[in-house]
Amino acid sequence: MKIKDPVKLASFFLRVGLAIPFLYAAISATLQPEAWVGFIPFFLRNLVPESLLLGAHSLLNVILALWLLSGWKTKYAAGLATLALAVIIVVNLVALDIIFRDIGLMLAALSLYVLHHKVK
Repeated sequence: MKIKDPVKLASFFLRVGLAIPFLYAAISATLQPEAWVGFIPFFLRNLVPESLLLGAHSLLNVILALWLLSGWKTKYAAGLATLALAVIIVVNLVALDIIFRDIGLMLAALSLYVLHHKVK
């Protein structure tokens, strides 16, 4: 079996592989907010109600997941995913035993960005 366009296939797998965790996090945070609220930094919890932060983050995760799945302007979706995951990693660095998977996801998002970055 010969793969017709390996770049498109790799992009598809990366986009789906990134979209699934974003969708899972959104759904899980909506259904079990008590399990996710601990990941919100204290300084944000003091500024904005936890339920609003979790709701906004879940909505953004759904939007980002659907954007990744759509394949539309993938470079920008991948860049935003990279940034979102980098922020999650930085603000939760003390929970490295939990967020270590996010490092791999961030690098997958960065790979997708590089794959779609056009050099001029």
